[in-house]
Amino acid sequence: MSRPVSVLFWLCALSPVCAAGTIRFAPLPMASLEHMTREYLPFLDYLEKQTGQTFELAYHASYETLLDALSAGQVDLAYLGPLPYVALTERSHNMQPVVQFLDAQGESNYTCALVHFADQPLTLIHPDRIQRFALTQPLSTCGYLMVEAYLQAQGESLENEQHEYTYVGSHEDVALKVILGHYDVGGLKTQIAQRYHHLGLRVIDETSPMPGFVLVANTDTLDTAITDQIRMALLELKPLENPSDAEVVRGWSANLKYGSIRVDEGLFDPVRQQWRQLKVDLIGAGQ
Repeated sequence: MSRPVSVLFWLCALSPVCAAGTIRFAPLPMASLEHMTREYLPFLDYLEKQTGQTFELAYHASYETLLDALSAGQVDLAYLGPLPYVALTERSHNMQPVVQFLDAQGESNYTCALVHFADQPLTLIHPDRIQRFALTQPLSTCGYLMVEAYLQAQGESLENEQHEYTYVGSHEDVALKVILGHYDVGGLKTQIAQRYHHLGLRVIDETSPMPGFVLVANTDTLDTAITDQIRMALLELKPLENPSDAEVVRGWSANLKYGSIRVDEGLFDPVRQQWRQLKVDLIGAGQ
């Protein structure tokens, strides 16, 4: 990395006006501030070189505070999953998708899985006790939204008195707590669930493919011409095909380093429909 990005994380997050001309980028909170700093600063360094703009990393500890900051104009650019993106665009009309990122296999979508431990028979209604569900953060696509959709298809709901659910944190936390028997059922990304198959984690059901993570621009605070520059700078990278491009992204977060495509808004419609059908408010549910 050619220069250290200034450490204005929380200052940028708290103020609607950061340094003049500075673009404030916020990724979903998937790890500690220190870890995410190492993961995302090389990406911002690349965008600076391509656009001539200055970028800052704005760290937010929860999904909700990130969405609040975007709505309030305190973040210009964000990395969001499908459900946070839908939740944001349902309440704010000033958000424009920039690109959708690919995974290591060049796929632009992923699935969620409902899991349990191998030696535990799955029964939605347990005869002796409440059925315990482990969920990720409230606004995680593979959390409440996916599990509730599965249960409703079976004539059940997480809100029924026979069920109890807890937001335990990361996808890995869900897997491990189900394996250890702390919970009967969990919801997480299928790709992560498969890593724990050798420990006895088994997939009960899997969703249809959902759109992957997106880069979103706040049109109230970010000029359209700059957004277009960022989009083209990312779309021209083909790291899965071009060794020189692979070298460019070598130090980037695994969430960003495999290339990107243009966003098809229609792919988010199934997530949007499920969001609108929810009977609970997931914004603030984990606090």
